[in-house]
Amino acid sequence: MKTWLVVLSCCIAMAAVLAFAQNGDEGYQTARVLAIEKLAANAQHMEDTGGYKISMRMGDTVYTCRSSGPAAAFIDWAPGKEFPAKLNGKLLLVKNPNGQVVELNIVGKKTPK
Repeated sequence: MKTWLVVLSCCIAMAAVLAFAQNGDEGYQTARVLAIEKLAANAQHMEDTGGYKISMRMGDTVYTCRSSGPAAAFIDWAPGKEFPAKLNGKLLLVKNPNGQVVELNIVGKKTPK
């Protein structure tokens, strides 16, 4: 009887953990980095410290994005890498492996015909 109760408790605990884990990434889909390019800083406008031009594929759509931020936020980004992402209007919100959300401004998108 005790063994049966322990097994049942373990199953309930595992179901609760799985349900909690699924809610953490609600609305996120897998997006793949197609290209990433560091842009040069603008000498005329020093507040424009450059940034990144990033192409990402999510589903059948390729998004061309721009973002600025610390280099540490993009250090693991390379063509072929996949990250959880979701659309939020004109922003593509991408989660880094450390859980930080990076905002990419969408400047264009292409879908196959």
